[in-house]
Amino acid sequence: MGATSIERIVRQSDYESPQAAYRALVEEAEYNYGHDPYNGTISTCELRGRIARPCNSAEYEEALDNIQKRDVHYYEDGHTWVFIGWAAC
Repeated sequence: MGATSIERIVRQSDYESPQAAYRALVEEAEYNYGHDPYNGTISTCELRGRIARPCNSAEYEEALDNIQKRDVHYYEDGHTWVFIGWAAC
């Protein structure tokens, strides 16, 4: 099976923690796309932790390249958390 890159951005003020935001994103994806383990959404991923905020597109691509399939990491960008990773599809 393959993988597709994902990026989800949420406002920090909407959640008590990045873990709570991740759980909400997973619940939303499961509601909208079901529980298929290859649905190409964040629901197929495990939250692995925080990474440094990329400063430009090259750093963003490098960060994404260093993430394993079915993993998602997050970084802070102002008042948002940005979740990036690779979802199974």
